[in-house]
Amino acid sequence: MATTGVFNFMRLKEGCDPANAFESYEQDAHTLEVRDARLLPQDADMFAASSAGLKVVSHACSITDWLNEEFLSSTYHDEVFAVLRKLTGAEHIFLGGPHVSRREGSAVSEQPLYHLHNDYTGNMKEAYMRALSGEKPNQSWTMEEMLAMSFVDGGDVPAQMKAVGLTAEMLAERRMVVLNTWRNTSDEPVGRCPLAVADQRTIKSGDGCGGVVGRVGLVRREGQQFYYFPRLTREELLVFIGYDSDAKEHAPCVHSAFEDMNAPVDAAPRQSIELRCVLVMPPTSQPTV
Repeated sequence: MATTGVFNFMRLKEGCDPANAFESYEQDAHTLEVRDARLLPQDADMFAASSAGLKVVSHACSITDWLNEEFLSSTYHDEVFAVLRKLTGAEHIFLGGPHVSRREGSAVSEQPLYHLHNDYTGNMKEAYMRALSGEKPNQSWTMEEMLAMSFVDGGDVPAQMKAVGLTAEMLAERRMVVLNTWRNTSDEPVGRCPLAVADQRTIKSGDGCGGVVGRVGLVRREGQQFYYFPRLTREELLVFIGYDSDAKEHAPCVHSAFEDMNAPVDAAPRQSIELRCVLVMPPTSQPTV
């Protein structure tokens, strides 16, 4: 069922230059309705332009100790890759960065992030192509897009791509998609701090700070719609689009944790794990979702 939560958007400070996204915006809180994503058609093609860009996949994970980093970095990664390969028909899947475990109230794990954002900018494919070819960043990129190049250069995805024989020219001919995955790691269904994900059809590229839908944040605009999956269990994997090279504009599934105003007062603290994956699709083919 639908619920209500407070979301942290960003707004431009009076008299400031929007091009300076890191300095010119301030937090802007709004109370919004969050729709029930379980009412969306779950058998729809997730990569279609008509799709909301998010879905839940049933998956009984073999992991039982969610604090065992060795198992998470091997077994869990492999299991998620297998789910995504079956879901999408990807030719190659690469780890887009280390997994992130969040345990509400824990002193050793990261906390839920209450800030609407997207993890990737709209130049990701070009950034990877430049990393593969050794080219320097495009000087027309915004400040945040420049940081994306630093992220790419600092990671090992280009090395992984080279190891399987991908070149910049080959990547140019292929669709590249970055998927976020999110899983509840508690024995109990999610009752507190669920994750809200934007319907990508209601987001515009201009909604981002400085015109970039990225980590700096999202500016509130009427018409934006957000969804959550009530009471997600450990046997469900939430998958949503963070970047798609075939999209007409970079307006993916912005997301954030939120305080559910209708959550039970005795709900257990949220525990979750996130994994971001870079998918390279077969040439001249479409996903098989």
